Amino acid sequence: MALPPIAKATLQAALINAGSNVLAQSIQSYRDAKPFELDLQTLFQFTTCAFVTSPLTFLWLEALESALPGFDEKPRPKALTEKDDKPKQKKLNVKNTLAKIVIDQVIGGAWATVLFSMTMGLLRGQEYGVIVDQVRNEFWPLLIAGFKLWPLVSILNFTVVPADKRLLVGSIFGVIWGVYLSLMSA
Repeated sequence: MALPPIAKATLQAALINAGSNVLAQSIQSYRDAKPFELDLQTLFQFTTCAFVTSPLTFLWLEALESALPGFDEKPRPKALTEKDDKPKQKKLNVKNTLAKIVIDQVIGGAWATVLFSMTMGLLRGQEYGVIVDQVRNEFWPLLIAGFKLWPLVSILNFTVVPADKRLLVGSIFGVIWGVYLSLMSA
């Protein structure tokens, strides 16, 4: 039995997130000139965070595609018959694609940043006030740092990556981001 796309994408994202955390821990160990010891609690927190955030990200990307389809089907020339089994050509809808990129970066980036900080705070057992302060302190630095990576990912995702593979592509780029977040929150 095949997993639903949202479950498959979430599992992929969680595994990739776990890998990026292990990589970040090894980088931190190297920086500190200490022998590597896997911090299972931190690994659990980052992996669990992916299980919380990934389904929401998957639904977000689906909603964006549904509201602003990235491709228009080109009409086929009249000379082609119904027997012609070639797939319909698709033309990039530049207006919708640009709108999705901007919305994803501004709105999606903002809620993803807040969701990450809140989820990690909860997983660390922090009190509400501490989490709110953490969100306030981390929001702009994380969002601005994200603008150095995620617009490129959005452009790739919304122009060349099939909709059902976008979370996977984001997760692969998320290795870089996960290492950054892991090192920042260490």
